Amino acid sequence: MKKIIFLISIILTYPCQDTTYKNLAPIEKTKELILSDYSSLVKKSNQLTSLIKPDFNKKIVINSFKETRLAYKKVESFIAFYLPETSTKINGAAIDKNDTQETSRKIEEATGFQKVEELLFSEKIELEELKKQVNILNGYIVSCKSNLENLQLSDSNIFETQKLQMIRIMSLGISGFDSPIALQSLPEAKASIEGILSVIFNFKEDSVLKDLVQKSITFISNNNDFNTFDRADFIIKYCIPISKRIQEIQTELGVKNNPNFGPINFDYATVFEEGAFNVSHFAPSYNKNPTSGQITLGEKLFTDTILSGDNSVSCITCHIPSEGYADHKTKAVKNAAISRNTPTLLNSGLQNTLFLDGRVNYLEDQAKAVINNKDEMHGSFSKALEKIKNNKTYQTEFKKAFPNDLEITEQNLLKSIASYVRSLSKLNSKFDEYLRGKAKLSITEKRGFNVFMGKGKCATCHFFPLFNGSVPPMYNELESEVLGVPNQKEMKNAKIDSDLGEYEITKAPLKKYAFKTPTVRNSAITYPYMHNGVYNSLDEVIDFYNRGGGAGIGIQLENQTLPTDELHLTQTDIKDLIAFLKTLNNKY
Repeated sequence: MKKIIFLISIILTYPCQDTTYKNLAPIEKTKELILSDYSSLVKKSNQLTSLIKPDFNKKIVINSFKETRLAYKKVESFIAFYLPETSTKINGAAIDKNDTQETSRKIEEATGFQKVEELLFSEKIELEELKKQVNILNGYIVSCKSNLENLQLSDSNIFETQKLQMIRIMSLGISGFDSPIALQSLPEAKASIEGILSVIFNFKEDSVLKDLVQKSITFISNNNDFNTFDRADFIIKYCIPISKRIQEIQTELGVKNNPNFGPINFDYATVFEEGAFNVSHFAPSYNKNPTSGQITLGEKLFTDTILSGDNSVSCITCHIPSEGYADHKTKAVKNAAISRNTPTLLNSGLQNTLFLDGRVNYLEDQAKAVINNKDEMHGSFSKALEKIKNNKTYQTEFKKAFPNDLEITEQNLLKSIASYVRSLSKLNSKFDEYLRGKAKLSITEKRGFNVFMGKGKCATCHFFPLFNGSVPPMYNELESEVLGVPNQKEMKNAKIDSDLGEYEITKAPLKKYAFKTPTVRNSAITYPYMHNGVYNSLDEVIDFYNRGGGAGIGIQLENQTLPTDELHLTQTDIKDLIAFLKTLNNKY
């Protein structure tokens, strides 16, 4: 009897280990999934690192590299969301940069998968450099450990990461931006979509979503050639339905969106719906929610010559509505010290860098700079402001638009003009309607989109779906590129245009001849092209890219960021591509 009592007391004091299944909450299951996927990534990365030695087998190393990238895709959504700087180090573009915050403009070397890919897939491999870059990549991957282990997840954040990952797949993934040389975009898209399904299943094992994912993976498997892959069908038939189903599941579960004001309004089921992009995200804090009266006043100012020094020109002189809010001049001002082609203002509100040299971040600052430019507006901003203050009509108009202000201020003048320009940011082209299921593309237009997103590599700089240089899916950076634009239309022995572009602002050597990546929306009606207006037609522009930019016409630049290899686009490809670009024209 004493033995029985003793055994019972032991059992009560030291309970048996619980071997039953733990019904974890969705957030806890997601945390376990993240750490499990991350553990697989570290294992693959360590294996890759161990293979880089003098007698390495290139085929085996390439396979290991591909497996490591696939493992990264499973956990990418969380690393990119919670550790954005590390994410860039792991999977950013293989382009060196100058540190513009440091006086000597020292070079920040590119690192990560794309840098390793560049070295690994070259004809002659530099072993020591490859080893160095693989070790750096592995170091950044391993450095994520403590941060991921200590993540404070929320259901709102988890759903947002997966929505962002869907955008990332469509914009950076299938376009080849992520894997420009190995062209592993399609297998990686499968891995990303499988990862999304695993995350959402932690909240609900949804048969509809599972079926959509399985069909999308089958579609990729049956159409696995990078150049011929039908991205239009993939986006319309699979990506959009998957995105919509994720939104439906979130709504069914009562999971609210984050209240933060970002570039994308996640109350919409997909990023393609009208209003899904928050134009005000790209505005300064003091001008996030302009009134209709403010916009109307801005339009009046935009068309009024009163802002110029001699009352001869207005904003509309160069930004002509019928010409896509640009003009058809080679350069805006002849014989000026620095004069460039006039960019369209349509959708210019959907970017955080203005002017071709990227010298300001807000449309308010751009407006002031233009009014102050003696070559463009022939006067000064202070004088223009005084004229507005002394004008009785504007005294009344400003009082209506800004009833709480006693006088006309510089800020209110700029707020009005900038708000009007932002109101021109409407994604209402035929292509936008196609994405919304309200229009159809012709076979030629559809083929052109697929060339743009694939073989033509256009979308690796002009990112889908905004088609400008704002990097998705966070849209907090706008790219500039060194293309090697010639000073004249020459096909051989061309000379670089003398305009140094962004270098004049940053004094960063790697930015010599760099210019902001513009939107290609409305490009069919905003000729001529390039910062100096050297090309008059889209055919000429595409021919320039098809040759490998400046490198293909005899211009040798060490810092050309545009790939120098030929694209091998056929005349049919070019015809199709132009047909697609015409679908990006705004409806007025």
